[in-house]
Amino acid sequence: MTTPTSHSGLLLVLCGPAGVGKSTISRQLSGSMNILYTVSATTRPHTPGDDIGKTYQHISADEFFHRLDGDEFLEYAQVYGNYYGTPMHPTLDQLAAGRDVLLEIDVQGALQVRDMYPQAVLIFILPPDEPTLLRRLRDRGRDTEEEISRRFRAAKREIRMARGSKAFDFWVTNDQVDHAVNRICEIVRQRRGA
Repeated sequence: MTTPTSHSGLLLVLCGPAGVGKSTISRQLSGSMNILYTVSATTRPHTPGDDIGKTYQHISADEFFHRLDGDEFLEYAQVYGNYYGTPMHPTLDQLAAGRDVLLEIDVQGALQVRDMYPQAVLIFILPPDEPTLLRRLRDRGRDTEEEISRRFRAAKREIRMARGSKAFDFWVTNDQVDHAVNRICEIVRQRRGA
């Protein structure tokens, strides 16, 4: 467990199912606030969508497990057969330097962050409703209908799991991106002032 100093930055964790708009919200937050958006390591191969979405450090499974064995991840998770992890030292170093850091991760990872860094602010992003989430998954244009159905089922499970965990500090519905971003900015300002 990490103990913050009086000058530590704020660790902001955005979580939510695929298609809820986490990456869009994260990009707007990092662009409008003085907050560092972390780059996750992943064993997932690079896809064209990476160029317009979240940035990853693509590494081999062997390299990922080598880093995992060396306790180099703040959190990690297996999602759809690939591994994702947040590098620990760049994140903790930035926080120690007083910089605010933004993580965009799944529920498994968020629960690990809660255990490792309890003072983190965990925000779960919700869709307005299930039909909207399903439409957003289809609108991304990256997946087959079978994959969309799988992601939709997983999203519903993830929301149930998050609601049952009581680990999240805030719940923000992404009905309109600007409204969701403004609400999260308000949360960050409140926490920075605390």
